[in-house]
Amino acid sequence: MKNLLLTILLLLSPLFAFMQVSVDANEIIEKLNKGEEVHYENVTINGDVDFRLIKDREEERDHDFDVIFNNNVTYKYHVNAPLKFTNCIFNGKFIGYFNDDKKDELHIAMFHQDALFTKCTFKDDFLVKYSEFDKAANFSASLFEEDALFKYAEFNSEMDFSGSVFEQDANFKYAEFPMYTNFSNTKFNEEANFKYAEFEDKIDFKECEFLGLGYFKYTDFDDFVDFSGSVFKSDAIFKYTEFPDGVSLENVIFDDFADFKYAKLYDPVKLNNVAFDGETSFKYTKVEGKDFVTYLLRNK
Repeated sequence: MKNLLLTILLLLSPLFAFMQVSVDANEIIEKLNKGEEVHYENVTINGDVDFRLIKDREEERDHDFDVIFNNNVTYKYHVNAPLKFTNCIFNGKFIGYFNDDKKDELHIAMFHQDALFTKCTFKDDFLVKYSEFDKAANFSASLFEEDALFKYAEFNSEMDFSGSVFEQDANFKYAEFPMYTNFSNTKFNEEANFKYAEFEDKIDFKECEFLGLGYFKYTDFDDFVDFSGSVFKSDAIFKYTEFPDGVSLENVIFDDFADFKYAKLYDPVKLNNVAFDGETSFKYTKVEGKDFVTYLLRNK
């Protein structure tokens, strides 16, 4: 009998390993307030993860714009312990940013240690506008079912979004990426906004799917950019964008409008099997100072 029970338990052990255990979002905040590392695997988090409940809070007043009855205040919440989530489900919002218009208050979470979210599902909004990530940040193979707001976010280490899916808008406008950034095999179902984003190191957009608008107007690429194998199903806007250290558009498919007006490309420029199947604008587009269309015809 004992052997039978042991055999059953051994057979069921893989199932138990993948079962989701539920925890309250406040448990995460409580651990952070104690300075404890937060590490969860195969867990469902219920409720909003609200970083406005972090006790280590810094207050900044914008005296340059203070007027009577209108004091602009920014509260920064310092997350000083590492975060590590693997195969977790977040049922509530992830609130690292909140703008209270009535009180003229801005609330921002600052992540000073690793922030790792691999194979996670975010059921509601993920909000980290203006947040800073001082150490490693990883969102690989994760699913964002609602808006992902990374606008103005600063990533001070390598960044990994490879294999992730954004079902709603992915907003990285003005975000800063000083080190290698990986978006390979990422799927953007709605708008992917990288307008004015800054990439100081190599950036990998290989094999991506852009089902909505791919917005790269004025994006600052300081190093080589790899879009090889990607598909743009909707408009792809690269107007005024410069590629000073080269770009790969090998095997890229532009199904809709591709706007490279005023863009500047520098070697190496890889265009093997690129397909512009929709309307295009290459007005004033240059490759090493020469006309882009002429370059394209010579190198296809």
